[in-house]
Amino acid sequence: MAKTAEIVTAHNVVIQYEMAPIMSRVVASVLDLVIVGFYIFLISILVSALMFSSFRWNSDFGVEMLIFYLLCLPGFFYSFWMEAIFAGQTVGKMAMGLRVIRSNGENASIGDLFLRWVFRFIDLTGSIGALGIVVALSNERSQRLGDLVGNTVVIKLRPTNEFSITDILNIKSSKDYEATYPTIVQMTDEDMLLIKNAMERLKKNPNDAHKDLVRQLAQKTSDRLGMAEVPEKKLTFLKTALQDYIVLTRS
Repeated sequence: MAKTAEIVTAHNVVIQYEMAPIMSRVVASVLDLVIVGFYIFLISILVSALMFSSFRWNSDFGVEMLIFYLLCLPGFFYSFWMEAIFAGQTVGKMAMGLRVIRSNGENASIGDLFLRWVFRFIDLTGSIGALGIVVALSNERSQRLGDLVGNTVVIKLRPTNEFSITDILNIKSSKDYEATYPTIVQMTDEDMLLIKNAMERLKKNPNDAHKDLVRQLAQKTSDRLGMAEVPEKKLTFLKTALQDYIVLTRS
């Protein structure tokens, strides 16, 4: 079963994230390692060609090795600068649909990512990944030491229980249907998917966080529709609004 975590943002909005599976993170790391290895291999060929093209090995060897190490720096800092530039993603994470964010749901800062990168040498390099895996398996948010110190988590961008617009189109509709909230068409597919996901999560796990999320969505939806107040039966209101949206946008 996938690990999930409910994160309360700075605006007191509860968002549920699915933590990245350990195997997905391992595969992402292997892909990144292959990329870094290939880069260093190319640099090695380049520097070797430079050395063989020069017959002054004794005098130029130190300079050429310095050039080699300098050119290897992008590979050494690969995961740090990639995550800093691409909002918490490396090529491996992009391929696996993963992303690093702060524990409060915000984008990870440069400082967070740097701390995470520094502890990579303890989590991954020093123990060939064993320590990182053990620590990640031992806590609810699958955080390795670098994540715990940097206050970050790795999330799955496409959750296992994510619904697509095709799913909500399967909801019952009728040609003679009379919409209760006809102005719901101003909402987007993404808005309605968020509502449907929230209702499904509440159905599967009726805890306070999910109830609060449904209340917030009901409030925001009623505001968008220009209603004076939120209907008392918020779940029924959202279900009706969702049904209205599907019927009206399919016709």
